[in-house]
Amino acid sequence: MPAKRKLAAIMFTDIVGYTALMGSDEDKAFEVLEKSRDIHIKSINKFNGKLVKEMGDGMLAHFDTAIDSVLCAIEIQKQSRQQIKEKIRIGLHLGDITFDHKDIFGDGVNIASRLQSAADPGGIYISESIQKSIRAKITVKTKYLGQIKLKNVDYLVNTYSIVEDGLPIPSPAKIEQLKGKSLFHKLTRSIYSYIILILLIIAIGPWIRNAFKTETSPISSLLILPFDNFTGDDSLEYIVAGMHDALIGDVGKISALRVPSKRTANAYRNVEKSIPQIATELNIDAAVETSVTCYGENICIQVKLISAFPEEKLLWVHDFNIDKGQISNLTKKIATEISQQINLNLTHQEEKLLNESRPIDPDAYEAYLRGMAHWELGTKPDLDRAMDYFQLSSKIDSNYALAYLGISRTWGGYVQHGFLPYNEVSEKEEAARNKALMLDSSLVEIHARMAVYYTWGKWNWKKAEPEFLKAIEINTNYAFTHAYYSHFLAIMGNPEKGLPHSELAMQLDPFNTLYISIHGQALKNAGKYDEALELLLKLYKIEPDQGIALPALWAVYHELGDKEKAFDIANKIYKLRKNEGALKALQQGFEEGGYNLAMQRTAEMMISKSDSVYYPLGQIVTLYCRAGMKEEALEWLEKAYEEHDSNMPYISVDPLFNFLRDEPRFQNLLKKMDLPI
Repeated sequence: MPAKRKLAAIMFTDIVGYTALMGSDEDKAFEVLEKSRDIHIKSINKFNGKLVKEMGDGMLAHFDTAIDSVLCAIEIQKQSRQQIKEKIRIGLHLGDITFDHKDIFGDGVNIASRLQSAADPGGIYISESIQKSIRAKITVKTKYLGQIKLKNVDYLVNTYSIVEDGLPIPSPAKIEQLKGKSLFHKLTRSIYSYIILILLIIAIGPWIRNAFKTETSPISSLLILPFDNFTGDDSLEYIVAGMHDALIGDVGKISALRVPSKRTANAYRNVEKSIPQIATELNIDAAVETSVTCYGENICIQVKLISAFPEEKLLWVHDFNIDKGQISNLTKKIATEISQQINLNLTHQEEKLLNESRPIDPDAYEAYLRGMAHWELGTKPDLDRAMDYFQLSSKIDSNYALAYLGISRTWGGYVQHGFLPYNEVSEKEEAARNKALMLDSSLVEIHARMAVYYTWGKWNWKKAEPEFLKAIEINTNYAFTHAYYSHFLAIMGNPEKGLPHSELAMQLDPFNTLYISIHGQALKNAGKYDEALELLLKLYKIEPDQGIALPALWAVYHELGDKEKAFDIANKIYKLRKNEGALKALQQGFEEGGYNLAMQRTAEMMISKSDSVYYPLGQIVTLYCRAGMKEEALEWLEKAYEEHDSNMPYISVDPLFNFLRDEPRFQNLLKKMDLPI
């Protein structure tokens, strides 16, 4: 049956804060959802509307008249205030829509969705087309909010708020925000925007290069912008984000392209900048915009390829409509299409990687994406939730490699964040990782994690390097591999050789503070203290609470002999960790005998509390080294070796240990670990 078009009033609704409520009180969330559904269905039927679909906690409906849509929206808000505490947001627009397979599409749907997202909790926002249609027919009070820039709408939309009794009246500040006048304030509060400003200062060269590009310039770099969720269902954000991550990974397998990472791409979420502006900042040639318009038994996605120079130009647009069961292969198909559109010749290896088809249970895929959303937060409760979802994913589909990779990552996260000792999780992490590798040897994440595991877990250098190189072969744009390969080369006695890799990791992911910190550490280990200090101080000004930058900054100040600043950073670190015992020992030691005694007292405190509190032995070693205490440092280094502390490989390169290098006990440790002496 062919699709049909007609003029209709479209209504999008959403429960404010429902996702958070679901996370904190699932039973309460379902109760609210049932009451909201009952209110919506009764109101839509009462005013002659047609429910198109339910999208998690929201609904999409259409009406033959604008009047009916407005009266329905007012009724929904009235009943919601009486029956549930949670607020509803509603957006209305009158426009052309396309009817296809019991669903509706078109710019009108997008505008209604964006108006709903902009609306005040408990409020109703309408477009000018609705306002003009009702103003002479019913006495509904409205307030003009101005011309608003809505995301992915290429013109300003005259917008009104319905201000009947009980409905919120937008504040002057909200109206200014909607008009975009507070954009600078919003951006300057963002960590990423500060980094953008810094990059603009140092990116004059790339700007000049881009300014003189010609229309025939080949595309050798592109940014995969964050996906737009036009399903109207905010609860699907984790799926949309996961698909975005997957597309970056699959396009990144094309070695002829430089593809910035997910974190860098996410820095441009909801930032009102043109493609040429973004391209200038990141020194890229083009960008990919993607919209998810439906997610159910079928998945609907629109992909646009846009060049940046000499002017913004749409090169290609394509709509993908696939069965949900094929979701795991969708991004490979898109990556292949993009390579064809920009006339890239894929290598045999790249064709093989992008043509592989692995059927995966959609429920397993969704559980994995939920797990990743929690894993990236890194807190103990989130890691626990992530483990639950990854294990659920593996139970749903026992042949799903990413589920086991997620389990492995989570065990690693427990160690990385200091929640569990390495010895307690190493076998479990290894078992999950080996299972993932057995199921799918083409995943770059697996080889990169194997490389990290062999380096910092097993201290098996001969097995580590081939895994690093394999990961780079599979996806040369995977910043994680380059960042840690840099440190591997330093551990192997080649810190200078490693610097280009940590620098490349920063270029691929310039907004990732972890990789900036890793490069700072690499510079420190190469003896480039001034360069390391300059880089880390920039990061410190941007994000003073960045957990990895602070220890690196402490280390650089120590090597430069600036003990006062080193002490200040140490004090800040323990405050951020809320370690009252360390803070007390640090302060008392400093007052008694200065920096060295402060380091000694803190180490002694950790030892005294070790029966009840887990402190990585590497921390105690570091403190004794900074106190200049050879015997104690060697004693705890030997204990750290026996415990297999993950930081032990750095003894070959970290200048912190220079005062121990002539000691026979220290050289014996290097020999035991097969490290360069």
